Amino acid sequence: MMDIIESKHWIEWIITIAKFAFAFVPILFILLLIPMERRGAGFIQDRQGPNRSYIKIPYFGRIRLFGWVQNACDGTKLFFKEMFAPAGVNKWIYMLAPAIPFAIVLISPCVIPWFAPMVFEFGGQVIKIPGMTVDTEVGILLLFGLSSLSAYGAVLAGWASKSKFSLLGGLRTSAMTISYEVCLGLCLMGMLLLAGTFRIDEIIAWQDANVWGIVAQPVAFFCFLIAMIAETGRAPFDVAEGEPELVAGFHTEYGAMQFGLFYMGEYSHIGINSILVACLFLGGYSIPFVSMETVQSNLGISLGVLCGVCAVAVLAFLHLLYRYARWYKTCAATNKEVILREYSLYKILGWCAVVVFAVLGVLSAMFIHPEVQIINGEAVYGFGVALGTALIQLLVLLVKAVFFCWVWIWVRWTLPRFRYDHVMHLGWKILLNIAILNLVVTAIAAKLLGGN
Repeated sequence: MMDIIESKHWIEWIITIAKFAFAFVPILFILLLIPMERRGAGFIQDRQGPNRSYIKIPYFGRIRLFGWVQNACDGTKLFFKEMFAPAGVNKWIYMLAPAIPFAIVLISPCVIPWFAPMVFEFGGQVIKIPGMTVDTEVGILLLFGLSSLSAYGAVLAGWASKSKFSLLGGLRTSAMTISYEVCLGLCLMGMLLLAGTFRIDEIIAWQDANVWGIVAQPVAFFCFLIAMIAETGRAPFDVAEGEPELVAGFHTEYGAMQFGLFYMGEYSHIGINSILVACLFLGGYSIPFVSMETVQSNLGISLGVLCGVCAVAVLAFLHLLYRYARWYKTCAATNKEVILREYSLYKILGWCAVVVFAVLGVLSAMFIHPEVQIINGEAVYGFGVALGTALIQLLVLLVKAVFFCWVWIWVRWTLPRFRYDHVMHLGWKILLNIAILNLVVTAIAAKLLGGN
């Protein structure tokens, strides 16, 4: 009996330690968002985007990886450049400020539920492991508290730089953070009233049982999304680093990897905020019209469908590739032979991926048949089923988050920059009033429909 208990503790500890790897998900978002933004900006502005840097591979020639090589070169350049501090700066705070937003990003994922609680049988006992790294009853409040600390990096950087442009940028950051955090909290209160909890996983469970937050709270969703974009300091709300009047704002005096930390912190916050919006208003890791019990009882088919979706996505990519290849064959571009040779490598890799996904999907549907056990009157599956279900839910959440990341990019390269007084006017006189009115209406509706 002691061996079973010890084994139970061991598997709980292993999974808990493994969940700390989610702290690096924002880093992965950086690797995705930078090329997505550059290619997205090129698409919106009707131009190519990054397409010059390349690596050479025998026979296939110059491989650019759709701009990934350019991003790797830029990151390497920032990493190896000399870090220089101007005369007169407060060196300790000057060095500390860029690390604050990036450090906050590594802590924030600890309260995000990446999947529903894993419930499985092990050694004749039922084990339940939550989907977040830190299981707390005030997850959403802790997440907002951590995210608000990132503004200290910009404020301290502006003050420590001893530059009037940097100081003005820091002041604008603090003013905008205070302005839009009020709106964020009021928009969030509508969902908290409906779900009756501060736990993000329980908010997701309420949406799964009732309706997504974007349907229950459409006004709060749009106000929350606008306030989130403003919180990250992205265009059209990038008045804190407005080049026309402040050179570069609070990071005017920064270069090399110190500037890189600010840059990485911004993109990481986009990833975290996109995940948060997906959790609060788009059902989080829940799959539309499909319950978790259905996924678990038909795990083989679920994994087969997932592989099929991946294969279709690769086929869509190949379709675009073949269409561009036909266009290059008929155009007068001087480098078309180089591009067509590069595309041939992508075609080979794409078809290999389609075959792999198809084989894995068929094998999963044919050979994975979960066995259920009844323990204390509850249907419980094994560890493999719980792990496979968690994997599917994690991918669903990330897909929803990546969609919102594209919304961030779309807004930036579509709308012009607002003036500072316009930003304050929007936050205090428009969004705040709409959020308050929405909260009052939600509270009245919850009271009348809830009956208590």
